[in-house]
Amino acid sequence: MADVTQELSARNGAARTGELFAAGISRRQLQAAIAKGAIERPARGVVVLPGADPLLVRCLTTNSLLTCVSAAEGHGLWVLQRPERVHLLRTDGRLMSERAVVHRQSWVTADPGSRFASLADVVLHALSCLPELEALVIAESAVQKGLSKDFLRAHLPGRRNGRARAVLDLIDTGADSLVETLARTHLRRAGLRVRPQVQVKGVGWVDHLVEECVAVETDGKEHQKPARRYEDYARDARAQALGLPVVRFGYADVVHRPGEMVERVKAVVAARRSLGGPPVL
Repeated sequence: MADVTQELSARNGAARTGELFAAGISRRQLQAAIAKGAIERPARGVVVLPGADPLLVRCLTTNSLLTCVSAAEGHGLWVLQRPERVHLLRTDGRLMSERAVVHRQSWVTADPGSRFASLADVVLHALSCLPELEALVIAESAVQKGLSKDFLRAHLPGRRNGRARAVLDLIDTGADSLVETLARTHLRRAGLRVRPQVQVKGVGWVDHLVEECVAVETDGKEHQKPARRYEDYARDARAQALGLPVVRFGYADVVHRPGEMVERVKAVVAARRSLGGPPVL
């Protein structure tokens, strides 16, 4: 006989009773588990394990799906800032509340049993809803996973979607993290020529080659480990020997102090140009 708590655990701790009945759970089992306090019933037709994710519970109790930034991490996408309000897909447009952002339109049906809107819906909602850079990191990470930019653009017609299409124009390939995406965007907007993910002979891959004369690296937490730091120092020394200066920035530099980052890169570019001659790449 199927076990109620195991079935709920397999569904991230929350399910509609109809799903459990289909899996072989009986009404008597449900009632017994509720009486024992092993599971809870937050709304008619919905049961959950104690401590279940409140966002998933809310989806079930409102017949909604998580979408936009609230579902991005569920699809393995980058998220710059977690939302203060939950973003839900509800095609009937109900659930108008200050506690939720409701998206009404769906283009691609979600997988059966999923608590998340489809990847395409999540990205299209983000492009239409979020501030520019927050939308960019979600969309670029989705494109890295294989979602077509042409598909996204085709589903964002008309003048009212001009801002969303402009975000698509910022997408490039090769970034390994949202920090790389943001650094590239800030540097390009400052008028600098940036090539992402460039292989330099004798050095390896660099995150960004700026103005063909300066390497800009964006370091995540893994770069704080002693072994990785030693490797980075050795790479930087090899680059310097080729006449290629390396500038490194962390998450806080790129996300919270982008203006200072850009000015520092500009200064290094100017200093390198003053020496004359290109680096040996």
